[in-house]
Amino acid sequence: MKRKFLVWLLPLIACFLQRCIGFTSRFKEIGKTSYDSLVAKKSPLILSIWHTNVLYSPYLHRGKNVGVLISESKDGDFINQVVLRFGNTSIRGSSSKGGSKALKAVIVHLKKGLSAAFTPDGPRGPALIVQPGLIAAAQVTQAPIVPFHYECTRQWILEKAWDKHRVPKPFTTFVISYGEPIYIPREMNEVEFENQRKLVEEAMLTNREKAISEVKRLNTRS
Repeated sequence: MKRKFLVWLLPLIACFLQRCIGFTSRFKEIGKTSYDSLVAKKSPLILSIWHTNVLYSPYLHRGKNVGVLISESKDGDFINQVVLRFGNTSIRGSSSKGGSKALKAVIVHLKKGLSAAFTPDGPRGPALIVQPGLIAAAQVTQAPIVPFHYECTRQWILEKAWDKHRVPKPFTTFVISYGEPIYIPREMNEVEFENQRKLVEEAMLTNREKAISEVKRLNTRS
């Protein structure tokens, strides 16, 4: 009973704090035109998000019914409640244990015409390296991959964490950057698959740098 209470209470507090910080913040979006076009057409897509951004991504896409792959661990129960409270969907499964089962669940979700979110360097890293599951999901479903990243003008960076996680401070400006959609060919050999993996990784790193550069520019102006 105590654990059930905590699974209810802690996500409630987390969501409240995120909404409070969001209320005090400004938001600047970069490169969102193609993403908006896909959403307007109700086309399923895959948001590809580095693990350093998992904290606020459900909040920034609240009410979009995005399917988020969440670990089946006890910690995952807390994250699951946060995702649901922000109007998104959870897909329970581990990419490190029984990864094929989790991948199949994501593919089923996408084939229903619903969007999904991937952290291709999670759950344990290495950071900023795209793992093959993301490419496989896009290959099978033909849903485009859209790189996503946010940085803040005022934020804590957890330097001791493997992913250098970003935690926004109150009264910050979120710089939210979207990359152009990437369509993965359905038919590929191993070499072509690896080339696509590298292409997506490079696009995600470039999108990340766009957000970082804009934050530096805004901080220089202030």
